[in-house]
Amino acid sequence: MDALLRFYKIIIGLVELFFGIPFIGGLIIIAHAWAPLGTLIFFHVIGLVLAFATDKSKAGSIFGIIGNIIAFIPVVGMFMHILIGLVNIYQGLRNK
Repeated sequence: MDALLRFYKIIIGLVELFFGIPFIGGLIIIAHAWAPLGTLIFFHVIGLVLAFATDKSKAGSIFGIIGNIIAFIPVVGMFMHILIGLVNIYQGLRNK
């Protein structure tokens, strides 16, 4: 289960970094009426459940949920996606 959580955090981190790409990520999010933000919140909730099940760090998932709630603001959202992505990839590689 630990390997699954590590892989999951790295993948969700890469997705967050993709949405943090200036203009491209924002255009995709706006074109889909901010639905990707809701989907990412859902994925972070799954990550939080996995973190509780494996007794690993929950900070990346909690930061992802909160960050995606405020990420509807265009420029703030870009920075939030980049930070959330980096935190999740770091936690996935660190395995804590």
